[in-house]
Amino acid sequence: MKKILFSLVLVMCVCVLAGCGKSNELVGTWEGETTDGMKTTFVFKSGDKVEYSNEFGIKSNGTYKIKDDTVTINLEAWDKEKVYKFSVNDNTLKLSANDAYSPSYNNLTKK
Repeated sequence: MKKILFSLVLVMCVCVLAGCGKSNELVGTWEGETTDGMKTTFVFKSGDKVEYSNEFGIKSNGTYKIKDDTVTINLEAWDKEKVYKFSVNDNTLKLSANDAYSPSYNNLTKK
């Protein structure tokens, strides 16, 4: 009886811990425009890899880090890493720049 009870408690603990993990909601391909109208694509991959491309043929690889509701993106084509506040609603990603010199992305759609 103790073994059965112990097994049930163990299974419940595993289920509770599995439910506590937060999935990476950025993973996927996101297409849209900057607030200035430049067509842009971000491909966020599991782990920390990101690919970027825009309508002018600029392509770049890099990394990203998520902390709370901010994402820090570091691309080879950029002179420094950029920090964005992000939100995902349905299949729409909004990246709001934390500085006046970086573009924001209001309506990136998941493909």
